[in-house]
Amino acid sequence: MAEAAAAVGADGSDAKHERTVYAAGGGRKLFFSFLFLILLPFYLSIPAMVVMRVRHGLYFDAIGLGIVATAFTILMVLIVIELLFSIRARVAFGEESVKMTLPSGRGPTPMLFYRSYDIPYDKVHTVETRREIYGGSLVPVLLKGARIITKNDEGGEGQAIPIGYVSEANMDPAFPYPDIARKIAERARLPLIDRGNVRRSFRRKFFGIKGSRVNEVDLVDEAQIAELNQSHRSVVMGLVGGLLLLIVVGIVDDLASEVPIGQTASTALSVSPAR
Repeated sequence: MAEAAAAVGADGSDAKHERTVYAAGGGRKLFFSFLFLILLPFYLSIPAMVVMRVRHGLYFDAIGLGIVATAFTILMVLIVIELLFSIRARVAFGEESVKMTLPSGRGPTPMLFYRSYDIPYDKVHTVETRREIYGGSLVPVLLKGARIITKNDEGGEGQAIPIGYVSEANMDPAFPYPDIARKIAERARLPLIDRGNVRRSFRRKFFGIKGSRVNEVDLVDEAQIAELNQSHRSVVMGLVGGLLLLIVVGIVDDLASEVPIGQTASTALSVSPAR
């Protein structure tokens, strides 16, 4: 959440500058800490469960448990990432500079490594925002990104510091990066530059793999974005309709069958007769 306080300007005038701090609230930190501690014992017991099934010859059960362990691992990694982000991420606006502790990894998902910056407002060269579009009509992802470009010793463009990305479909109220970029530009007395909409390759963004399908140079206008969203809605409705149709067919087939429901599963789980 953002906390604000008023401070007298550094020039001694009566103009008051708002001191704003963006950080995760205590409820968010408590939730992810509690969730991590609750799930950790179950996660640590999975390897012993797999070994026990392999020793007793229950290989199919071990394979199924291995699949569950893979999904569990992905879930635990995501929880750890969100826990670290809620504890460490922070943006504080001071009178002379902005102090930021943000993920050092690229992309919209907070990574495990963080970097801290203390950027004076008079050292900011430009503040930019851009909407990046990933994927196609099936799973399009629209992210709003912001970054700071500092001044070098000659007053030109220096280091580019990413502020962060936020999904337009799920805005994070604790870290509204477009609003943070706007406030930095106001404090630095600079215009906020909107670089427009551009397509980006997911493989190149996160893994450094170049792809020929996505042209990252051409800009995307609002009409193309609206067409992409409409195509996405049509694809999703088609998938949901097909899933509902399969469910109805399965229910009708079970009701029309003479074999009691669950009979096949019980025979498959039956133990072998004793010698």
